[in-house]
Amino acid sequence: MRDMQREILNQVASGKITAAEGAARLESLDVTESVPAPALPTPTESDLARSAGTRRIKVTSQIGSTEIVGDPTVDFAVAEGPHRARQDGDTMVIEQAGFDDTNTFTFNSNDRRLVINGIDINRRKLRVRVNPDLPLAVSVNAGSLRVEGVHGPITGEVLAGNCRIAGFVGPLDVTIQAGNLTAVGLLDNTASKIRCEMGNVTMNLEQGSSCRVTARTTMGKVAIDVDGKEPVVLGQGGKEVTIGSGRGSLDIDCTMGNVRVSA
Repeated sequence: MRDMQREILNQVASGKITAAEGAARLESLDVTESVPAPALPTPTESDLARSAGTRRIKVTSQIGSTEIVGDPTVDFAVAEGPHRARQDGDTMVIEQAGFDDTNTFTFNSNDRRLVINGIDINRRKLRVRVNPDLPLAVSVNAGSLRVEGVHGPITGEVLAGNCRIAGFVGPLDVTIQAGNLTAVGLLDNTASKIRCEMGNVTMNLEQGSSCRVTARTTMGKVAIDVDGKEPVVLGQGGKEVTIGSGRGSLDIDCTMGNVRVSA
C-alpha cells in the first residue's frame, strides 16, 4: 500500500497527474484498505477429520465429566464444552481443556462472597457425539466418563476415576489402573480383554452374547454369573466358562481388585 501511495505522489510531483487526481487516487486507496477481508469459515472438527482421512476417534477426560454418545448423523465427531481438538495421523484427538484462571468457585458465608481458586467440576463437562461405527479410544484421568451407543471397537484406560460403557457390540480392550468400570452390552464373535490392576469391574452381558471367558488373578477375584446360577470363580484354578456357544473370547487379568461378569 505504501509503495502505491509513493508512486501517486511521484506522479503528482512530476506533473503526470494533477493534484486533484492524486488526492482522489489516494482517497480510493484508503477506502480499499479500510474494507475488511472476507472472513473465512472456521473449520469444524468434522472438517478437520475429513481433510485428514480420520479413521479413529480418541477422547481424553481429565478431572471432569465426559459423555460420549454414538450419533449416526455425525460423520466423525463433534464436541461441546471445554476441549481441544487436533489431528494425529488418522486419529482425531479430543482432549478436555486444561485449567486457567476461570477454574474457581464461590460460596457465601455470613453475607460475604468468597472466591476460592480451585476446580469447579460442574463447569468441566464435555459432551462428544461420534459416529457409532468408528473405533474409539478413551482415557480417564481423575474424572468420570460415560460412553453410550458406540458399536465400533472400544479401547480405554482408566488411570483414576469412573468409566461406564453402555450399548457396546464391538470388542473391548480396557485397562483399569485405579478406578471403576461398568460395562453393559453384547459380546459375540469378537476378542475382548479386560485388565484390572486395582479397582472394580462389573460387566453385564446382554442376551445373545457368545464367548469363552478365561481369567488370571494375583490378589484379586474374578466371578462369572451365568443365568443366575452360583457364580464361578476363575483365576488360579484355570477354569473356563462358556457363555452361549462360545464364538468369541473374553480374557480377564486381575491383579488387585474384583471383576464380576453376569450373563
